Amino acid sequence: MDINKYSPKFKLKNSDLLHLADLSSEEIFELLYAAKVMKKKYKVGENVNFLRGKTVGLLFGNVSTRTRVSFELGIRQLGGDYIFLPKDETQLSRGESIKDTAAMLGRFGLSALVLRGFNDAELEDFASYSDIPVVNGISDTSHPLQVLSDLFTVWEKKGRLQNLKLAYIGDGNNVANSLIIGCSKCDMNIAIASPSGYSPARSIVERGMQFGDILITDSVAEAVKDADIVYTDVFISMSDEDDEKKKVKLEKYRVTKEVMALAKEDALFMHCMPVRRGEEVSADVADGPQSIMYDQAENRLHLNKAALALLMTGER
Repeated sequence: MDINKYSPKFKLKNSDLLHLADLSSEEIFELLYAAKVMKKKYKVGENVNFLRGKTVGLLFGNVSTRTRVSFELGIRQLGGDYIFLPKDETQLSRGESIKDTAAMLGRFGLSALVLRGFNDAELEDFASYSDIPVVNGISDTSHPLQVLSDLFTVWEKKGRLQNLKLAYIGDGNNVANSLIIGCSKCDMNIAIASPSGYSPARSIVERGMQFGDILITDSVAEAVKDADIVYTDVFISMSDEDDEKKKVKLEKYRVTKEVMALAKEDALFMHCMPVRRGEEVSADVADGPQSIMYDQAENRLHLNKAALALLMTGER
């Protein structure tokens, strides 16, 4: 499906946003078009009060820069309020059940809940026991908001999504998982280059193959050939302990100028940040003319605002 031929209705069928696998191609497009509107209004200084009188809970199980700042500022820009809840400062850290926590937060007047650093089972429990929308800020297996903003950034920079090729190089982590689903549902081709033992889960790959072409390889050159986008992430995710053995195995998967030269001449470099220059990417690529990672980071603000607006004000 071509996003440029889609007519948005600015509605979502889902009341929660947990994984991209739960969204149709049309719902992904709805979010991207809404992000486009949000960014346009932001750039001209027009803040809309979609969330006036609403409060969003930010329940975070780990530290954050972009997710926290983009949500806190985005909620304010939409006229709403938020309460930041570090998990280790709640009774969840002392064994209180998700059922009791979810029910209580809704009764206190929260209008939506953003979770960060919870596993899939915990996300599903929160969604099942909450009467308010639940949003996955990041989990061990997926990072839907990041990849939605990535798709928005690609659309913005390339003018289309259909038939573009994205090559992801490195650890087959939660970002890679969501890229597989998101790209395939938007008619993009995706190639993943990872060493043995660090490829994305087979179940994710098989699900993505229902929608588009996916290449899983241990060859960086094979993955990057004819790529429009080259993407990487940190070798050690924040939920993992430092692993020197893993770093050594991933050394050959560093994105360098030589790797970028294997892609199309006008290929762009993407990284969801934080960046470890010299580890997963060389500094001359991260800070070079092909890099759009700061545009990605900014677009988290606009996509997060779009997601909250559609989930909290849309009719179903």
